[in-house]
Amino acid sequence: MSEIDKDKPPMSPEEQKVYQARQKHRAVIMAGLLIFMVVLFYLITIVKIGSGS
Repeated sequence: MSEIDKDKPPMSPEEQKVYQARQKHRAVIMAGLLIFMVVLFYLITIVKIGSGS
């Protein structure tokens, strides 16, 4: 643990639930962006192959 973490009191159960909910929300958003990028690259590749370039 870093020195900053040593000075902080442990999180209460409510704070921990909020923190985990934020982490989950961030993970869902990142997964959505990753899927969007994969689909976008796939579609760009199909269009480029189809146009013969």
